[in-house]
Amino acid sequence: MRTHRITAALLAVVALTATACGSSVTVEVVTEGPDGEPQPQANLPLDFLPFDRDSVFDALDAAAETPRPEMGEELQAASDRVLSLQAEWREAETEWSETRDELRNLRERLDQIDPRDPDYRSLYDQFGQLEGREAQLDRQRKAAFDSFTTAQDEVSTRLDSFRVVLETWENDAYSGYYDIEMELLDGDEVIADTTNDAGRATATLPGGDWWVTTRAPVLDGELYWNVPVPDTDTLRLDESNATLRPRL
Repeated sequence: MRTHRITAALLAVVALTATACGSSVTVEVVTEGPDGEPQPQANLPLDFLPFDRDSVFDALDAAAETPRPEMGEELQAASDRVLSLQAEWREAETEWSETRDELRNLRERLDQIDPRDPDYRSLYDQFGQLEGREAQLDRQRKAAFDSFTTAQDEVSTRLDSFRVVLETWENDAYSGYYDIEMELLDGDEVIADTTNDAGRATATLPGGDWWVTTRAPVLDGELYWNVPVPDTDTLRLDESNATLRPRL
């Protein structure tokens, strides 16, 4: 009975909004890359739905017998620290890798120059300095990795326990989602697509209001989108219209 009441209310809301004409829209998904520049999200699954799926989950949350489990402050802080240390390690790994490539290129230049060439001595000194820098960065990235893995090991058991509690709650609270979705679709289907190498996908949508939903992993968690499709040719999904969620 609880599911039927929620479904009826949601169907009434959807019926009031389903008036737009069919159209084609190109969705572009980009996130911030390691260098701070926009990075297209390739091979990312997209779902287009003729209703707001978050409103369904909100209704199911409100009707659940118990509140949604929340991560405690201490566990959240420990989890955030793991993500921060992971980001530091990856940054150190990238800097070391770039320096190693630079060192390799310089070594190749030296191999092609006669030691009697006036430029050889300058390049040789530069190589020695860079070699020392590469060794320093190698030690730093190994230390960063050790700090990250140590922190991860310390919190992994507690995170696993919380994940089990949360998944158990969701399995119960959201057990009626599929039935609600079928009623809201009313014979239609979820339109699925996948972004190409440029992070783009184009879908032709029937009349009515539509939402596009997807998610992408980032260094500090997961970006989640559930965005109304506007009456335009292109929709850009990025950090500005995403919700950052912890990745358990």
